[in-house]
Amino acid sequence: MKKAIGIGALVAAMAAATLSASAGPADRLALFQEKTIFHSGLLHNHTVALTFDDGPNAHTGELLDELKKLNVKATFFIVGRMAHRHPAMLARIAAEGHLLANHSADHAFLGSSYDAAPQKLLNELRDVDDQIRPLMRPGDKLYFRAPFGAWKFAHAPILNNDPLLRDYVGPIYWDIGGDITMSRDGYVMSASDWTCWRKHWTAKACGKGYLREIRRKDGGVVLMHAIHTNSAALVAEVVPALIEEGYDFVRLDEMPAYRQFETPGAASALARATPPKTAKPELVRVSTLK
Repeated sequence: MKKAIGIGALVAAMAAATLSASAGPADRLALFQEKTIFHSGLLHNHTVALTFDDGPNAHTGELLDELKKLNVKATFFIVGRMAHRHPAMLARIAAEGHLLANHSADHAFLGSSYDAAPQKLLNELRDVDDQIRPLMRPGDKLYFRAPFGAWKFAHAPILNNDPLLRDYVGPIYWDIGGDITMSRDGYVMSASDWTCWRKHWTAKACGKGYLREIRRKDGGVVLMHAIHTNSAALVAEVVPALIEEGYDFVRLDEMPAYRQFETPGAASALARATPPKTAKPELVRVSTLK
């Protein structure tokens, strides 16, 4: 175990040294983080960042229609195998002003086996990077969210030693949308969309949980998914109410709290490399939804 940690530290040091050669002394070299990035800076700021995982698929178009109608931009964490099946939908996400981000090629649980075989980890991110980078605009920034939110500190030095992948900020977590909780008197206090659909809830019932958690926290990074039949309906339940209440909506690259994790020069490198294509109270589970 001590030997493995020593090798990881050595790789991280080599990656930092490579960047230091071109970065000024005042630049902070953060790279991929050994710990998941939980702090978004949006809580209690009346600001929401909508993030949609696992797409694209055919239902993503319905979601994009709803976001366009509401004039809201979001961040889409792309799964590589889905993008290979729906390249036109991937291009549409970018063309309509949303930010593309990396959610791995196969949505695999990134456990210890990926440290034992580093090429597997690199391939998981490179597959998505190869698809999204050519569609991104100059100045767009790169973000990664780990499937299932699972992350190991040993992943960081492996990715930071890659000349392209080290430009990513990540792994990004979320503030809202992680689970379903309910009060003793049967009110939905928070919701996660994939669990809602598994329980056969309506978008209206699920939306109440999202809205209550957003209002309670007064903002945050919201986790939803872009692939379900109810994805667009959920947005229609949640977003208009927040607009009426004066919430601001941002993409991840508009969030100051994440800037400390950026590789110096990453945005300009993206622009040079790929010009754009035109193309809690005590909570219990109860059966009544209010």
